[in-house]
Amino acid sequence: MSYLVASLSREEAAADVLVLWEEEYLSLRKALNRFSKNQDITDWKVRTAIHSLVFETMRRLNTIDWVLDQVLSRSKLLNLDVFTRNLLRVATYLIFSGKGVAALATNEAVTIIKRRRSRKLGGFINAVLRKVQLFDFEKLLRSLPETQSTALKFSVPEWLVEYTERLLGKEEAHAFLSSGLENPPVYVRVNTLIGSIAEVKQELEKEGFECLSIPKIPEIFRLKKGSRPVTKTSTYQRSAIYLQNLASVIVGRVVNPFPQTILVDLCAAPGSKTSHLAQLMGNKGNIISLDWSTLRLREFEKVLTRQSVRNTHIILADGMSLPFKEEFRADCVLVDPPCSSTGVLQTRPEVKWGLTLEIVSRMSKIQLALFKQGSKLVASDGHIVYSTCSITKEENEDVIRKFLANNPEFETVPTEPWIGSPAFEGLTNCQRLFPHRNETEGFFIAKMIRKQASSGK
Repeated sequence: MSYLVASLSREEAAADVLVLWEEEYLSLRKALNRFSKNQDITDWKVRTAIHSLVFETMRRLNTIDWVLDQVLSRSKLLNLDVFTRNLLRVATYLIFSGKGVAALATNEAVTIIKRRRSRKLGGFINAVLRKVQLFDFEKLLRSLPETQSTALKFSVPEWLVEYTERLLGKEEAHAFLSSGLENPPVYVRVNTLIGSIAEVKQELEKEGFECLSIPKIPEIFRLKKGSRPVTKTSTYQRSAIYLQNLASVIVGRVVNPFPQTILVDLCAAPGSKTSHLAQLMGNKGNIISLDWSTLRLREFEKVLTRQSVRNTHIILADGMSLPFKEEFRADCVLVDPPCSSTGVLQTRPEVKWGLTLEIVSRMSKIQLALFKQGSKLVASDGHIVYSTCSITKEENEDVIRKFLANNPEFETVPTEPWIGSPAFEGLTNCQRLFPHRNETEGFFIAKMIRKQASSGK
């Protein structure tokens, strides 16, 4: 079935969104938002249908491309124009997923390409997709080398197969990789600056949602059921709830700021963790939020305003060059640096296709440098929390080990509340979370206190 957006079908709309992603290097979410704005899409059912098709296609991109290259033979997929290429991707996903009758998916693609390109190209698309319908994927998969076969089965780069098998063992690695093809659970954090937990739960249940409580973290619910997206509820519209993953909320709880705390958030945008910290502080004390991007800080400020956050001071600054007097010290410092995002492949599947081990190595150097800078701000009785949404050791355990080796005045302490499992390399106070284990994003969280007194105010 095709959902119409003005004169565009669901399939055509999905292809156009993927063109934006490919040509303008946008995230999938930003590409979808721009397309929806340009097409003036206000019906959430239409947007949901396009969103689903875009994300499911992206999650399986290397597998889809490999299949198409097999049936295209001499004319490779990347030789086609960008719209034709992405329309073929969408149609191939529908054929292989069984979520659309193969003949209907083929006919829809042919109709679209005839209108957008030419009748001649329509014949070409028809021939390609009929070959796709006859393609014996499982048989060909069995004839490939094991790593390549696994990469195509779980739709990930081959290096990520090898990496996760070394990290977790083959069986668990495959469970992790498989989770990247699934829709993530939906969590909401109650914004207690606007409404009470009991009040918000009652509102959501009246709107048809089942709210599952999370032990040790009363302000978050996992949502089930619901007749419409939670973003369309009055509870969300008045900012009494905020969409935030469980692992991200745990970070705020590990920081554990008190009402009169002086807290520095070194890489603050887009604001989910900062707003949660303000909530835990009851809008008291002071949060000093840094980020290097003017654009990101504008969005960050909007998030804080919507959530009624009033105790945050925003500074445009690079965390590598701190804008503080030498004697300044904070009770808490949060370092949540840019990372490879290998733990959030469910929500950001496009990350898989541009990531390499070289990028991971480069990120880890930046992360260590930011962590060192943040540590300079920690008062003698204060602490620092480090978190990433990555599963790689280079960005997590290696950063912590290197820091501790050169900063003996710090030591790790338990990251409470404890939801996940101990980190590797003997860092048992540090916590790891995985989507296949904990039904949340893949995160690493470490907390350290300063053992020795430091000068500063």
